[in-house]
Amino acid sequence: MTLSSNQLEAFSWLAKSGHFTLAAKRIGVTQSALSQRISKLEDELETTLFIRDRAGVQLTESGLELLRYCQAKESLEAEFVGRLRSGANDQLAGKIRICGYSSVIHSVILPALENCLRENPNVQMILASKEISEISSQLQRGEADFILLDYRLERESVISHRIGEEKLVLVERTKGNIANRFLDHDEADETTIRYLKHAKFKGAVERHYLDDIPGVIAGVELGLGRAVLPLHMIRDSKSLRAIRPEVYLSSPVYLHYYERPYYSKLQQRVSRDLMSRSSEYL
Repeated sequence: MTLSSNQLEAFSWLAKSGHFTLAAKRIGVTQSALSQRISKLEDELETTLFIRDRAGVQLTESGLELLRYCQAKESLEAEFVGRLRSGANDQLAGKIRICGYSSVIHSVILPALENCLRENPNVQMILASKEISEISSQLQRGEADFILLDYRLERESVISHRIGEEKLVLVERTKGNIANRFLDHDEADETTIRYLKHAKFKGAVERHYLDDIPGVIAGVELGLGRAVLPLHMIRDSKSLRAIRPEVYLSSPVYLHYYERPYYSKLQQRVSRDLMSRSSEYL
């Protein structure tokens, strides 16, 4: 049986967007036409691919399996076309999408892939920084090829590798700051509370929220308070210092991706470099 490319395109965009309206607009058809393509694909495969509700659509297990097939197909196609257009058969080509959290995505993942990107100019790199709670869905919806989490994701068909750990330390401005004010991402961020408990800190805790790691670092540099930050992010800083660096909280870094029967050469290189080089920057 040969699957229709139009039906697979409709399926892929609906899986990524989660809404008929957005998917139909993206491929330039009416919602009715999109719905017909999905229905025909489900009839041919004799399975349900989506569960429809008021919020949009959710992939079934069969839908997730088909999405992984589409991703593998797209990766191999992009790699082949990229090499063909460049005329450099010894170079990698294609697109790679990685989603992680703010303390690792730019300071760890990007330098770990530096050699790969320099050696293969036809590779398109797409990095995305998200809140921890938002990252796993990026992999499930097919919006990322690889994701980084601070815990092992226990999910069927997902491969996990521990690629290192962050050492979380209490940081302040070298010129002094407000001692008992602590800067966090948001109210749901429990990093500071966990660290203070680990360090057996006693005293009043006043928390302020600056949205993300760059915001927290900027706040500490201005002397607005202290913060619990990864040691690797302030190691070379002249304006920040770790208070008792020997007292730290370990935070693992896990690389995740879907199990597939075949990986493109680009995917193999990226996973290999991330597993072997990430620890150099942690």
